[in-house]
Amino acid sequence: MKLVILAAGIGSRLFPLAKDTPKSLLDLGNGVTLLERQLEIAMSSPQIKQVVIVTGYKHNKMEEFLANYQGKTKNIQLEYNPFFDKANNLITLWTIRHLLQEEDFIISNGDNLYKNYLLQQVIKQTGDEEGIFVTIDHKDHYDDDDMKVTLNPQKNITRVHKLIPTSEAQAESVGLVLVKGKDNRLAFINAILKLVKSEKGLDFFWLEILNQLVLDNYTVKPVTVEHSDWREMDFHPDVNTIRESLLKNLF
Repeated sequence: MKLVILAAGIGSRLFPLAKDTPKSLLDLGNGVTLLERQLEIAMSSPQIKQVVIVTGYKHNKMEEFLANYQGKTKNIQLEYNPFFDKANNLITLWTIRHLLQEEDFIISNGDNLYKNYLLQQVIKQTGDEEGIFVTIDHKDHYDDDDMKVTLNPQKNITRVHKLIPTSEAQAESVGLVLVKGKDNRLAFINAILKLVKSEKGLDFFWLEILNQLVLDNYTVKPVTVEHSDWREMDFHPDVNTIRESLLKNLF
């Protein structure tokens, strides 16, 4: 299995902090970065055999980081999305679609921080079952900026989108998706191609793939984790929250 980390975005909402540095490489205290933490988790996960990092903005900084990264015990492959400043991150996955055919994979947003056990927990929860699995959590209330989720009576996912009304939201997407099985990998790639060819293809966030899969009559299953098991870094207050969490050894 391979881990794909999406880290091509400009991260303009974190300017000026991220103006000269990809947000996944921002110093969160004692030199710790989100990318380094994700790599540490991958290196310690026996199921993960390879890591693919897809970059774009400040690609040279990513190259420098990887050249000096001391924790490599597995294959780490750096890929480049030349359209990072012209399209949303569906295109980031489109640029590496050929790599998704080879073996099962798990995709992570590059701006997420996870507890050390979360990746293995998600993989183990699915056992030997093949399928398309979306990591979700549940909260007392949801915000407009949350990537909200709705479920059908069988508790499978029906939609993932920020524009879902907060009153209808039943969960939140963590930005961690696991795809297992050759047929499911192919379906995932075909959904990417359908969306890219559509009128709004350049504007789609990558999780729109899940909505396309639902339209194509594929079952998209949730894997529930605790809200306290992860953080995302989109806005300036998120940086402080993550730094405090690391300082308190909560992650």
